[in-house]
Amino acid sequence: MAQGKTEAIGVIKSIYKTRDEAPHQGKDEVSEIEILQKYCDGLKDIERFSHLHIFYLLHQSGGFSLSVTTPWDTEQHGLFATRSPNRPTPFGYAVVELIERKGNVLKVKGIDAINGTPVLDIKPYIPGLDAKPQANRGWFEDRKLTFTPRVYEYKTKTEWKVGKEGVLKSEQKHDVRVGCPPEFGGKPVYWSPEHLFVSSVEVCIMTTFLDLIKKYKCSIVAYKSKAEGLAQLKGGIFKFNKIEIRPIVVIEKSNSEDAVMELLIKAKRRCMVSNSLNVEVTMKPEIRIHPVKARMSDCTD
Repeated sequence: MAQGKTEAIGVIKSIYKTRDEAPHQGKDEVSEIEILQKYCDGLKDIERFSHLHIFYLLHQSGGFSLSVTTPWDTEQHGLFATRSPNRPTPFGYAVVELIERKGNVLKVKGIDAINGTPVLDIKPYIPGLDAKPQANRGWFEDRKLTFTPRVYEYKTKTEWKVGKEGVLKSEQKHDVRVGCPPEFGGKPVYWSPEHLFVSSVEVCIMTTFLDLIKKYKCSIVAYKSKAEGLAQLKGGIFKFNKIEIRPIVVIEKSNSEDAVMELLIKAKRRCMVSNSLNVEVTMKPEIRIHPVKARMSDCTD
């Protein structure tokens, strides 16, 4: 075939529908790469390789900054010394495990691209050529960890009082009056397990966001949110199937709106509580401009 301009050879079918859902690096989820029929002959013998290089287009990349703070460090680094997905030329790359090939469809494990991502090229991963045991880890060698690499423990105690009411306790914290929700015979004044469950996601997103605005030297005027959890009877048991968080952030400068929105998205993506749940967590953020001249600098990338 004659050489022409760059074009997609296929598309990625992924469980990740948005950038917000995609992880920082590929995990164990299986995705499919569907190759256009006109390129199908180029897949001959590809199933003999265990791993592949996948090159794709970051078609939803939203601009870039030459200075980047990554999830792995608190210091800023040059864009080209990081794997930030926001780049001048929006090309993505991953090494994936090839599970199987069925015709023009490759089932792979370990890609972090979102659904509908155009694929530009595929090459086999060859350990003798691609693996470099002598390679160093660059700034990863002396980075400052933002957390202690250990298992954190969170302990609580519950004591029954009367009827369907109890008290939730933990060291150095105020007691919380808890019990069944009204639909299960409790009183409206109780903090029910269901309310605590939903609020834990809401609070986690807020505190993660507050940590991010401090890290990125960003100023806000106010933050508040509402949360709603939806539970249904399925298979004879009640289960939550969706939690929606609606944060409202007030800022002082309209030109900080995009930066604050990006931090909200990062906060949801990094929330430890929602990442631990098998429940769909969605977010509908709103940013409002405060009618007061800014007193602090804009957010930094």
